[in-house]
Amino acid sequence: MDRVVIVGLAALVLTAFGQVQAQESNQQADDDIAQGRAMVQAGRDEIIRDELSLTEQEAELFWPVYAAYTGETKAIMDRYTVMLTDYVRRYESGDLSDEYASDLMETFFGIKQELLDVKKDYLPKFMQALPALKAARFYQLENKIEAEIDAQLAMAVPLIDPT
Repeated sequence: MDRVVIVGLAALVLTAFGQVQAQESNQQADDDIAQGRAMVQAGRDEIIRDELSLTEQEAELFWPVYAAYTGETKAIMDRYTVMLTDYVRRYESGDLSDEYASDLMETFFGIKQELLDVKKDYLPKFMQALPALKAARFYQLENKIEAEIDAQLAMAVPLIDPT
């Protein structure tokens, strides 16, 4: 997989996400984030298509499962995006507290657990649609894409200052 493509996807997320800090209109920032996420999903789909090299029969079985999977993960990631944008807005306005930090951590770990649960739930479905090696490659691709995006977000999202 071309690292440039992954970095490009991550850059799209950051561009949209970074606009939250610069925009006066919350609706405009939300629209930009949604557009950036749609572009990332399209790029993700392209990477999956290019890297899995599915046969016609595999594609016929894989893509409906993948569509359902991305539908479920998108709903969870919508909450993750809301959590991040709320955090950045509160950080910028100086509206952080111990109570908020506790809620933030609980929300973060809840979202991560839900994503893991969905991935585990879909494993048998992907294994039914694809040979095990291709199913494993799919999960590796997902992991690489997510890791790159997470790394880029980690650089962009400011750390809480406990003082």
